Amino acid sequence: MKKILVVYYSRTGVTKKLALSIAQLLQADIEEIIDTKKRLWLLWYIMAGRDAALKKQTKIQKIIHDISTYDIVCIGTPVWDFTMSAAIRTYLTNYEHLLPDSLVFFCTQASSWAETAFQEMAKIVGKRPTTTMVYTSKEILKDKYMSAIQDQLASAWLLRE
Repeated sequence: MKKILVVYYSRTGVTKKLALSIAQLLQADIEEIIDTKKRLWLLWYIMAGRDAALKKQTKIQKIIHDISTYDIVCIGTPVWDFTMSAAIRTYLTNYEHLLPDSLVFFCTQASSWAETAFQEMAKIVGKRPTTTMVYTSKEILKDKYMSAIQDQLASAWLLRE
């Protein structure tokens, strides 16, 4: 049986909800990336978008799981200013050398630009993902995503029997 880790960053809880669903379906371990920079209120939210647009990194808390022991790692981020969050950029930059060849990228977004985020993520790690999954915040908040996730994971041969 393949060992799977789901890694995610979530500022508002939307990406977390998606990550937890993926982890449950895959019977995977889960790793939340914690950004030590405050990003809760409007000004911090604006600064978070600016950091993402400028491709800045941030300081994240130490990770718990040993990435090198996993066969598949699923990495999730919200799309901010046409790209990934600063926390996921930091995670990928710091740990790209430990990631396995089998990767899944997923994101939540208000409108579009997930493909741009995925391209940047692949460039940082030097690997193309096995599959990508994109969901809008609206789909997640209204719980209109579970059957689509199951279909995507099954078609990528990731669901365990």
